[in-house]
Amino acid sequence: MLASGYVALRALNEVNQRKDEMVQLQRKIGAYRQLNRFGYDLDRLQFVAQDEKEIFENLRTDYEEFIRIVSQVITLIRQGRGDEGRELQFSEATPHSERLERLTNELVNKAEADMVVSVDASKETYATSRNAVAILAVASVAMALLLGYAISSSIVRPVQAMETRMQELADGDFHSKVDVPNRDELGVLAADLNRMSEQLGKAYRELEAVSRHKSEFLANMSHELRTPLNAIIGFSEVLKDGLLGQLAPKHEEYVTDIHTSGQHLLSLINEILDLSKIESGKMELDRSRFYLPATIEGTLTLVRERATRHGLKMNLSLDETLGEIDADERKVRQILLNLLSNAVKFTPDSGQISIAGAIANDAAQISVKDTGIGISPEDQETIFEEFRQVGNDREAKSEGTGLGLALARKLVELHGGLMWVESEIGQGTTFTFTLPLNAQSSVQAPNVDAVVTASGNAET
Repeated sequence: MLASGYVALRALNEVNQRKDEMVQLQRKIGAYRQLNRFGYDLDRLQFVAQDEKEIFENLRTDYEEFIRIVSQVITLIRQGRGDEGRELQFSEATPHSERLERLTNELVNKAEADMVVSVDASKETYATSRNAVAILAVASVAMALLLGYAISSSIVRPVQAMETRMQELADGDFHSKVDVPNRDELGVLAADLNRMSEQLGKAYRELEAVSRHKSEFLANMSHELRTPLNAIIGFSEVLKDGLLGQLAPKHEEYVTDIHTSGQHLLSLINEILDLSKIESGKMELDRSRFYLPATIEGTLTLVRERATRHGLKMNLSLDETLGEIDADERKVRQILLNLLSNAVKFTPDSGQISIAGAIANDAAQISVKDTGIGISPEDQETIFEEFRQVGNDREAKSEGTGLGLALARKLVELHGGLMWVESEIGQGTTFTFTLPLNAQSSVQAPNVDAVVTASGNAET
């Protein structure tokens, strides 16, 4: 802008100078034309003809000589010597007159030539100024674009780099750093992000160590507890079966409670062991090809008696396309048993439980639907966490360990499948899980609006 202003002012100044020069030249031309009438004051004219001094001096000399000769001619005519006067006029006055006219025309022509040169110079000045302004305008636009790009890049690129780093942090990468050379707030923010990444990495490693120690502790303790617990269960069975003599009714009731509690505790220990194995990566699947409908029906038989005691109706609907799959049958049965036990536990008397199975997207899709109490949306966010139980049914919660669904989800994921839940308070709950038909395949997340993905939600 400053350069454009400077060029514009300089152009205006030159145009103004050219205008003054043309005015002076116009005056010169007018003054020079007056010489033909010999009515112009040469003393005043000399200030106009500053650039034509030589011509003007010759003009002055010839003019004075011409005036002198004309005066002599007039004198001769007044003295009655007309012939001499006319002879003097033709011999000397006329040549001087023609010379004066030629010099006058020369002055006029020179002034007009200067006028043409001045006009051409004005045009050239205008063209030069116009081109300079146009070039400066284009250069200013280009510079503005470059500066805008540079400024935006200095802001956008660091933000994008930090956004990428944040995504890496979310994916568990705590080792990389974001490099932002800015010495402004963005640079400070990048430095803070790097420090936070280091601190998170350190905390994450500490948490991994704590989790590993926890899993090792639980596994060791579970192994240590199973030996005396199996002894307690075995002795209670011996006493309950009367192998050591018939027990009194009260004693038999206590022994039954001991046996039931022992079985419940053994189930909890087994679930803890399974979870510890999965978290440590030591859980292995004993894959084999088996007929999935038969496994579903067999698992349903295990909970049918308990459901019948509560007046619950059991429905089974298996698609004819559902057949053999390649999976760990014992763990599939464990998944089904956990889901069915939950359904029986949280469904009021005279309710209904439905099991459905079909093939979808090259995977077996099994759903367990009940007409129970349902799960609130806020509880669905944490339902699959270990040792978490939700809802207000204290009796049902007291029967559970808070590990069943956490273990079921991990077993499904271990097979390469997914598990999700759909539920509304008072409207029941539907748990659905998928299992790949073959060991090499995996299942993609389904596109269902009400679905919560495998990290998702279920009741414990």
